[in-house]
Amino acid sequence: MANVTFEKTGNVTGRIEVALTKDELNSKLVAELKKQKAKVSMKGFRKGKTPLSTLRKMMGNQILGQILDEEIKNALFGHIEEQDIKLIFSPQPVEDDKVPMLTASTLQDITLKYDLALEPEFTLELPKESFDKYVLDTNDEFIDEQISRMLKQAGESEEIREGKVEEEDILEVTFTEVGPMDDKITNTTKLYVDSLSDAGKKLVLGKKIGSTVKVKDITAIEKDSTPAYVNKYLLELEDAATDISGKQFEMTINLASRATPAEMDEAFFTKFDASGAITTEEQVREKIAADNSAGFNRQGEMMANFAIQKALVEGTDIELPLTIMQEIHDEEESGSFDMFQRGVKWMLIRNKFAEEADVKLEYADVKAEALESLMGMLGGQRPDFLTDEFIDNYVGQMLQDEKQREQLSSNAIEKKIMAALRDKVTLEEKPLSAEAFNDLIKQFNEENTPETAEEE
Repeated sequence: MANVTFEKTGNVTGRIEVALTKDELNSKLVAELKKQKAKVSMKGFRKGKTPLSTLRKMMGNQILGQILDEEIKNALFGHIEEQDIKLIFSPQPVEDDKVPMLTASTLQDITLKYDLALEPEFTLELPKESFDKYVLDTNDEFIDEQISRMLKQAGESEEIREGKVEEEDILEVTFTEVGPMDDKITNTTKLYVDSLSDAGKKLVLGKKIGSTVKVKDITAIEKDSTPAYVNKYLLELEDAATDISGKQFEMTINLASRATPAEMDEAFFTKFDASGAITTEEQVREKIAADNSAGFNRQGEMMANFAIQKALVEGTDIELPLTIMQEIHDEEESGSFDMFQRGVKWMLIRNKFAEEADVKLEYADVKAEALESLMGMLGGQRPDFLTDEFIDNYVGQMLQDEKQREQLSSNAIEKKIMAALRDKVTLEEKPLSAEAFNDLIKQFNEENTPETAEEE
């Protein structure tokens, strides 16, 4: 049996030595060779009569490797478990030139050494400051706009050939180059009034359908337009690089398409929600608020999580086994060492909080995570075939796959821990418009996306 010794080499480091004697190795090797002897049939020998010396030469090294792996693994991890040594990484083999190269015919005493990164002791205190929790501002004006848009989409569109241009119209217009030349640029296309620039809207709003207006700068009609865009889409020129600077155009408003909004009646409710659960405007408004908020509020929750994690990592004093960590990081060659340290600190903080707050992973958590993953693949909608029985079968199949099971479990416990943490700290809810929220998300991503090795 292997002899195992352990000693601390620092506050958060230790070393284990596993010693195996020549006699032990030989005894186990001979015992295994005898087992194989009864099974092996070699040329020149009857089955079960092959000499041990021949077997040692033919298969001894392979069997010795298996014996060493098993003995070292059992001795190393058996001692760690027996002595309740808490690690944050797997034992790291120590390179030692003095360790002999063993073969089945040259057995020797051998001692293997492993450096250990021990789990540090530290005190966890939750942040006292408050954290922003951004949510979508689904006020009455926001919901009114959504309802107006949906009623227009559900309504009927008609062509308007008389009257004046209105804000929501889609126009059919003809651009014609101004000038005495014969080869004039001319093209008929569509313009969406709500996509026009202020200058473009000024040109068309209130104008009679059928009228012609002068266009001094055709590139200024639509928002964020460019000469190349105008050439390709408004004038449909074969060469998008054609120089149109200095050219003036006339624009004739041929007709307008205008949607007549639908009524908020039973037909609209059914189209809005085919399940039949929604039958009133108030229910429509509540579902609009919930549906529009979901994605934004998840982003707000994610940003709050990030701020809480950052405060805990930066505000908690933890001694780390940096030398061992540097060796591990150098071998993996991924990300910066600073990010690696922060990740290890967060792992330790997260696990300590979960232990102190008694946060445990349950089957229901993994099932919910699997369902969320499935719903994500289905675009967030739950079709009729997605019954509870189907979900149970689907989750069962996912959990049979070790890789999927580990990923689902990891995601689920992380979410559960963060939910418990959010309950323990002070969150200040801050409503934002969709536009302001999108700007904030963009800024957050730009500020917190890790640099790649090439960028560094």
